[in-house]
Formats: sequence, C-alpha cells, structure tokens
Amino acid sequence: MKCCNIWEVFDEKNNLIKEYKHWKLLVRNVNTTLGNCLAITKRHMERFSDITEEEMQEFARLIKDVEGSLKKSFSYDKINYLMLMMRDKHTHFHILPRYASLRKFAGLEWKDEDWPKKPGDFKESVPQEVLNKVKEEIIDNL
Repeated sequence: MKCCNIWEVFDEKNNLIKEYKHWKLLVRNVNTTLGNCLAITKRHMERFSDITEEEMQEFARLIKDVEGSLKKSFSYDKINYLMLMMRDKHTHFHILPRYASLRKFAGLEWKDEDWPKKPGDFKESVPQEVLNKVKEEIIDNL
C-alpha cells in the first residue's frame, strides 16, 4: 500500500545512491549546495520518535558513509542536517554540505550563497545529467 509520494517527489528511480536495509540515500533533485543528499526511511513514519533501535543504528552508519564520501568528493567545509517534514510527511533528512568558497564540478560553478549562515531556500532543479555526475562521484567515494 502506497502511503505517500516521497519516492516520486525526490525521484528515487534516477537519484538513488545507495539502498540500506532501513534507509535510502538519494542525491537531492533540487539543490542548495553541491552534493546535497537525502536520507529517507524506507518505512513510512511521520514522527522520528517512532524509529527503532535497528533503524537508528543503521542511520549512524549511513551518516558515516555519506560524510566520508562527500568529503572525498567535494571537500565540504561543514555539513548541515535538516529534518523539516512540512510538505513531505515521511521521515527524511536533508544532508547539506556547506562551502566557504566556490566549487567547480560537472562544468558548473557551485556557490554556497548562504555561507556562513543557515541554509536558505532550495534553489532551482539541477539537470539530471549533472545530478547523475554528482551521484556517480558520491558512489565512487562510498
């Protein structure tokens, strides 16, 4: 039974980086910064407090994986996590690498417009060809 459309919203088919037992890691299709990802629970939960110990332990492993890969891939300066769930009421975290200076990747210049303040609004969609390159870079460094 389908309980929400989170997988369509974030385009799992094209943007999946890695599937874990309880979580999926995706590159974000509307980016704020280079390498912006999502960690989404496979089980539908509208409250993070419903998480099991096993899901939480796996989340810790996912975080270690993604932080290591993003550091190797794009050399971020800081990393932010946002769990807003205002529109998409399915437990998920936005993983935002932050950059003090301009980065160049896939023929584009990526500037963290909000550095060093809190992340601003999500920017426009990134073309899928570029997202595929970002995704492959992250996968290569997992």
